[in-house]
Amino acid sequence: MEIENTAAAPAIRTRVARRRAALSLLLLVVGTLACSTPLRRKDWSHYDGPGAPYFHQEEVEFPYVDDPIEPVNRVSAGVDLQLTRYVFAPLASLYRLLVPQTIRVHLAKAGDNILFPTRFVNNLLQGKWGDTWEETSRFAVNTTVGLLGLFDPATNMGLHPHPEDFGQTLATWGWSKSLYLYLPIAGPSSVRDGLGLVPDLYTDPTTYYPAASIARRFIVISDEVDDALRAVETNYDAYELARTVSTLNREVDVENFSWSSDQSGPTQSLEAIFLTPKDFDFPGDGVTDTVRIAQTGKLLPYTVWLQPKKAPLVYLIPGLGGHRLGDATLGLAEMLYRGGNSVVTISNPTNWEFIKFAASVDLPGYAPSDALDVHRVLTAIDVKLEQQRPGSFTSKRLAGISLGAFLTLFIAANEGEGEAKDLLPFDVYLALDPAVSFEHAVLQLDRFYNAPLVFPAQERAAKIDEIFGKVLYLSHGELEPGAALPFTRLEAEFLIGLSFRLDLQFLLLQTQDLHDRGVLQTERSLLCRSSAFREASEYSYMEYMYAFMLPYLAERNLGIGFDDAGAKTVFERCDLHSVESGLRKNDRVRIFANENDFLLRPEDIEWLKSVLGERAHFFPAGGHLGNLHRKAIQEAIKSVVEQAAPEKP
Repeated sequence: MEIENTAAAPAIRTRVARRRAALSLLLLVVGTLACSTPLRRKDWSHYDGPGAPYFHQEEVEFPYVDDPIEPVNRVSAGVDLQLTRYVFAPLASLYRLLVPQTIRVHLAKAGDNILFPTRFVNNLLQGKWGDTWEETSRFAVNTTVGLLGLFDPATNMGLHPHPEDFGQTLATWGWSKSLYLYLPIAGPSSVRDGLGLVPDLYTDPTTYYPAASIARRFIVISDEVDDALRAVETNYDAYELARTVSTLNREVDVENFSWSSDQSGPTQSLEAIFLTPKDFDFPGDGVTDTVRIAQTGKLLPYTVWLQPKKAPLVYLIPGLGGHRLGDATLGLAEMLYRGGNSVVTISNPTNWEFIKFAASVDLPGYAPSDALDVHRVLTAIDVKLEQQRPGSFTSKRLAGISLGAFLTLFIAANEGEGEAKDLLPFDVYLALDPAVSFEHAVLQLDRFYNAPLVFPAQERAAKIDEIFGKVLYLSHGELEPGAALPFTRLEAEFLIGLSFRLDLQFLLLQTQDLHDRGVLQTERSLLCRSSAFREASEYSYMEYMYAFMLPYLAERNLGIGFDDAGAKTVFERCDLHSVESGLRKNDRVRIFANENDFLLRPEDIEWLKSVLGERAHFFPAGGHLGNLHRKAIQEAIKSVVEQAAPEKP
């Protein structure tokens, strides 16, 4: 034996040396790919030019996730995307074709019910005795009354899920912060959560039956894969969004919420989350094509759902930052399509896609330019569709929501000028929840984002975590239209403001990728962008208007100076009052809005009523877009539109 060991020693030493060399190489690669891009920012502390007060106001800090090995993670996310697109998506599509959605839903519930041991053990290890008992009760009810978990009667009985795992247990035990990792197949994670996957496997009963384990995971993925791919397509940087959301989901663990709520415009606006397609397959039924834009020479994507016979054609413009395949856009597109219309969706001029492929200007936000760009795009698409399907459309209609509605009204008011430029006229202009004053709208979004500033500084972080915790808790349940959303006005304002602040980051980085004005100081590359996002997050909408838009517009010989008077001119031109005459004359304009919409001041509502008369329809409540998912509202809109634009033979 001694001789054998002596003879084997060189081979063993060789294997050890190779492993050490491989480890050293790995560390070298990780070190090389680690982001060393420092955060740089322009110093506005002594700025005293136009809009100076906005640069000196206190702001809530945007949630930031440290990502020192971002290049490695982005490469991993890229690998995951290709696996999802070319392996999982085709298999999931076949599965959904063979298995009806109702059955898939119940199978997914049964798969979740099987994971009870993991939830039980981890709630117990974290000392959450009440949650442990509730999880046990849920399992007992759903396994018996719910037929092995195929149904979920426990939720209807008030027994809520508490999905804990070993990663969260380690966090409870003190490992609160951990290096962010993106793991192919597993997705966003961390070193802590990656290690937690090991004991999670041992408490998952399906682990001991490989076929059952693969089946359970596949059932979950099958109904998520299309949404995941759509998230990549609709977002300027889906990786950044996934990193922020997943990290919050793992780090925010607030047990005791204040479940108080109130009825207000902002809280009702949160119901806009229910404005989504009712048919799971509707997004995939659309056909995405491209059209060449003369002003840029680039191909802009658009999506169309065509009726099999002659029908009205509706062009739909989403709101601020909205993508043509965003949930709200798809929800309305489905409503219009089920109502017998062919539908075309494009992205909003403030969305990265429109900015990249169709914008004739360096920066969006100046309504006259944005409306003209949209009108040109719609005309180009219409020419292509008429060539492909001549005689298929009985009327042409334009619909917009929020900022899309605002631009729709600009197009309607300038219809005569558009026709002189050979731009497409429409048989009806439908504006859903438009703003009147762009200045008031962005001021509101900035104010909403900073709503938590009312909390004392020492309590603010905990209060914000509580808001996040409430959202994440609700995300584990089954939110359905009509379900109560337990948020106060302040909480709702912050969530709305936070969502739009992320859209602003996308807008800033996309515009500066194309036309860098030297305001953003942090270097950015394909694989290192986290520091650049952090810098962009520090700009409010009003700071964007003064730091980016006003200097740019002052250079374009539009009669706008880089001063307070110039800013006043910009906001006056980005106001529906500036096109009042055109709106009065156009009898094909229809507006639907809510009297408690936070984008509308009382004087705005009175002005719209005086200008449009019976063409302006107001509901007493619903906030901003918060009631568009309701069937009664949709039927009312449909009825008015049909009266305004009857089909032509």
